Order: sequence, then structure tokens, then C-alpha cells
Amino acid sequence: MNEGVKSAGCKDLHPNGALGKTKLLGCRYAIIGIMNLDGLKKLCAVIVIVLLCSPSVQAQDSFVSPDGVRYRVERFLEANFPVGMAFAPAGELFYNEKTTGNVRYVNADGIRQIQPVISLAADALQERGMLGIALDPNYETNRYVWIFYTAQGTAREYPANKVLRFRVAAGIGLEPVELLSVPIENGSLVHNGGGLQFDDKGYLYVGIGDYGDASLPQNLNVPQGKIHRFALQDDRLVIPDDNPFAGSSVYAYGLRNPFDYAFDPLSGRLFATENGDSCDDELNLILPGFNYGYRQGYECAGTRYIAGLGRYLPPLLSYTPTIAPVGIAFYDHPAAPQWRHDLFFCGWNDGVLHHVRLTAARNRVEFDRPIDLGGLHCRLDVAVSPSGAIYFGAVGGGTGAIYRLLPLTAPP
Repeated sequence: MNEGVKSAGCKDLHPNGALGKTKLLGCRYAIIGIMNLDGLKKLCAVIVIVLLCSPSVQAQDSFVSPDGVRYRVERFLEANFPVGMAFAPAGELFYNEKTTGNVRYVNADGIRQIQPVISLAADALQERGMLGIALDPNYETNRYVWIFYTAQGTAREYPANKVLRFRVAAGIGLEPVELLSVPIENGSLVHNGGGLQFDDKGYLYVGIGDYGDASLPQNLNVPQGKIHRFALQDDRLVIPDDNPFAGSSVYAYGLRNPFDYAFDPLSGRLFATENGDSCDDELNLILPGFNYGYRQGYECAGTRYIAGLGRYLPPLLSYTPTIAPVGIAFYDHPAAPQWRHDLFFCGWNDGVLHHVRLTAARNRVEFDRPIDLGGLHCRLDVAVSPSGAIYFGAVGGGTGAIYRLLPLTAPP
């Protein structure tokens, strides 16, 4: 632990003489004395505080990755359980607060708007809440933001995971439209999925977990345990004609809880993080119509092929003990050319920012290694800003924070 001392002068005091609280992430503090200063004519009391802090990220020297990228890590801002993030092309950041029902906006200068963009009646019990967020492919003209969240139940309706779209004008979310609803009829609090992504053709991909029922992922007639693919037509989600199963939104199945996914900028293919049971957390290459193996009576298989399971595709990576992989993003920016087209994802359990390099064929892993964050943890989403910084969410030290990894050739 690092120890420091802070003196609070008159400007740190409220009018009633109480100490103005400045919240410091990752710090504990104790009042060790109060003294009056004659030099200030006893108009204010100065409280000396001993700070017991985890190492300050801002004070750390830069790091160098094994492949020669020099970078630093810093706290961007405190944030309340920032489970999902999405950048606009001009550098503005939208993020979800899992537990409050709020969507927040940070401008390109890093200043967060005081009021939320929109606040929804979200059910945040256990794994429910505000989950996925994505900006419309035509955001610069239509200003649409898409949200995946768990809506509260009523006396007449079950809680439900929903996809909602709204338009942003002057920092406020307007004209919310519900486009998908999957009720939680079994009362499960877990395995909601929540990923939202658009491909380069404008199709929307929605991940829905198995709602804690292992019988659902292999059943193509129910939405749970799948990644779905939709087209948008007249403010409705419709099934594209070239989906792998005729008349169905199902794009891939046999999934327990696909938390997030990202499109490879080279191959255009979809890669997803998958949360297993007591084994086999996974990184998967998602191909249309393929089966990713989760089912009743599942036995740990790692990356081995499972015989007798139709259209089964093994994972690229498997983790036992489990790490609970969450947010995932490809790095596609010249600020760190050694990382160009590499994959990064966070682990909820281990707090590691994983750096994955794919082979030239983009269907195998060359390596998976941790990025040194100087003792910080990457536990939620990960996103790459238009300036080439890697942003990641964390919890702890209060309600949480968003940090950023800055390649030193990139502007902050």
C-alpha cells in the first residue's frame, strides 16, 4: 500500500464547516487530526488525512508489451458498473450502468454529461440489468442507440430481456422503440446473454443466454442459448432470407451464455466469448448454422471435437478453471501497429485483459497472453476508441471505473 497525506483547506469545506468529500478510487482514508490555523484567522479547520491507496495508475511508468508496444494505463473516469461501452466515430462514448438503468454520455473531451441520456426501469438482480449497447451503423445521420436490457416484471408480465432503440438529440434519448422481447418465464436470474453487434452490411446480431436451462440451447424452436441475426425493415426486426435456418433468426446455437462478440476486420467473421459451467469458458469462432455444444449432461471437452453432435464446432480457446470471459474487441488502429487486427477480451474472474493473436487463416490462435495493467483489473467490457486507446471497465473501489490503455504514439 502507498501512503500519502492530504491537507484540506477552506475551499475543501462545505459552508457549514463539514469536510467536502473527494472520492478517491481504490483508497481508504482515516482522519488523524484537526488543527486550527492562525494564519487563516481560524476561519476554517484543516483536516489532515492519511491516504492508504493501491498503487496509483497515473503515477506508474509506462509498460512495454512482449511485442514492443509501449503504453500507459490510466483511470478515465469513475463509473457505476459500466457493463457495456460504445464509441461514436467522433470520439464520444456511450456506456451502460448495469444496476441503475442509465445510459451515460461522455463527450470527445472526456466530460460526462450530468444527466443520463435515458433511464430505463431495469431489473438488475444478479446477472440481469443493463447489458449490451451498440450504435446504429448510420449513427452519424440517424443518432440511433441500441440497448439490450432486462425489463422489470409486472403483475401481468414476466421480466424480459429486451432490445430497445432510441434516438439521441441534445444529449437526451427520445422515441424509444422496443424491437425484441424474450420473457424470463422460468424466473432465472442468470445467463441472459446481452451482446449486440452490427456487421458491415447492417445486420444486427443479438446474443441470448440459456436462462439457466441446459435443455434450451439445442432446441432450435426457442430463442435461448443462441446468437440471432436480424435485418431491420420499417422499424421492425425481420429474418434475413440468407439465415442458416429458413424462417428462423437463429444464426448459431448450443451456447450457454454468450456475453459479447466482435467482428474480425480482416475476415469479417464473428468471434464470441462464452461462459461455461464449471469448465470450458471459451473463445469461439461463430459460423452460421454451427452448434457450439452446450446441452444437458454436458461433459468438459476443452477444444476436442465432440463426436455424434451435429454441426459441432470446437472452441478456439477453452479455460478450466473458468475465467468468465466478458467484453471483447478487435484492435484495428495504426497507433499500435504490432497489435493491428489482434483480439482483446476481459475475464470477470481473473481480471485479466487477454491479448489474442490469430493465425493468418483467422481460424486458429497463435497466442493468448495477459496485458500488464499494473495491478488493475479488466472485468467488464472492452472497446477501442477512434484515437486507438483501449478502454475497459472495472468494478470495486466504490461502484467501478473505466480505464484506458494508451499506446504512447496515440493521442490521449
